[in-house]
Amino acid sequence: MPDYKAMYYHLAGRMATAVDALEATTKALVDITEKLKLAQQTTEEIFISDSEDDADCPDNVSE
Repeated sequence: MPDYKAMYYHLAGRMATAVDALEATTKALVDITEKLKLAQQTTEEIFISDSEDDADCPDNVSE
């Protein structure tokens, strides 16, 4: 007769390890995504702010 208890413990242990790895990876991906979003937003704000400053300069004339 198969040892169902041993099979269950083996499967449960491997699944717990896999779930822990997925949770760690997911958290890392969320952190990386947030950092990239912040970098993009900051760059856009700098660009917009610099563009507005350039618009005030008399040397910046559209042709």
